Amino acid sequence: MSNPRAVLISLVIAVLAVVLIYSFVSQQKVSILEMASPKKVVVANQDINELTTIDETMIRIDSVPQTYVQPGTYSDVKEILGLITTVPIKKGEQILQNKLLFEETQSKLSSRVSKGKRAITVPVTDIHGAGRLIRPGDRIDVLSSIDYGQGDREQREVKTVLQDVLVIATGRNVIASIPTETVKDPISGKEVKRDLRKETKYTTVTLETTPEEAQGIVFLLTAGEGSVFLALRNPDDRSLEKLYTTDSEKILGPRSSKGARQQDIKTRREPRWLEFRGTDVTPVY
Repeated sequence: MSNPRAVLISLVIAVLAVVLIYSFVSQQKVSILEMASPKKVVVANQDINELTTIDETMIRIDSVPQTYVQPGTYSDVKEILGLITTVPIKKGEQILQNKLLFEETQSKLSSRVSKGKRAITVPVTDIHGAGRLIRPGDRIDVLSSIDYGQGDREQREVKTVLQDVLVIATGRNVIASIPTETVKDPISGKEVKRDLRKETKYTTVTLETTPEEAQGIVFLLTAGEGSVFLALRNPDDRSLEKLYTTDSEKILGPRSSKGARQQDIKTRREPRWLEFRGTDVTPVY
């Protein structure tokens, strides 16, 4: 006859296993139901172009399964009425916070400057500002050409003084703001909106720097006219290179006339002493 105690232990283990399995299945069922439960979100009722002020005809409330709800959605149409789109939005697409802007924030540059940083503006031309093709949000390097020679003797060096600097404005076009400006039409006298993204005649670029870097830029700007140049970077390239200064010797090389003269001076040996023999002076090397 089998051991009754062993049978009882087996039954307890079996019941416990069933309870655990049932609990696991129930939890998974609840999780799946939560993921599939609908949530109300605001979606586009039609295709919406960028820089468009949203009204009640452009959006609607839709039910979307919880698992497909994207971060930064809205659940009430009143929250986004009057906001402006920064990118095109397709019909049925969820309206996200990072695709909208408040109109009154477009001219507030101070809110675009990171804490601990400063906004410093530099003048640019086609040559000094990458053909004025720089746009807010781009990253650039700051190069400088300085002549520190005395009198009419030029001694010029070029140095990359700052790398991976964020551009927060070009002219009046500010990063993360609506790229439009209201101006008065000279003919009709009516106020019209000008698209700042097409503006290529701006004369200044505003950079985000540390306070110490801002001091350095002011020094370069006051060191001489045309001493600051902006080099445009790939937005995904955040590397910092170890670069030496560039002068005429480095550009022209040792085979240039100046390099040859300097090399001749370096290789010319001076005598260790002079010996006087009668009326003759003989150098000793």
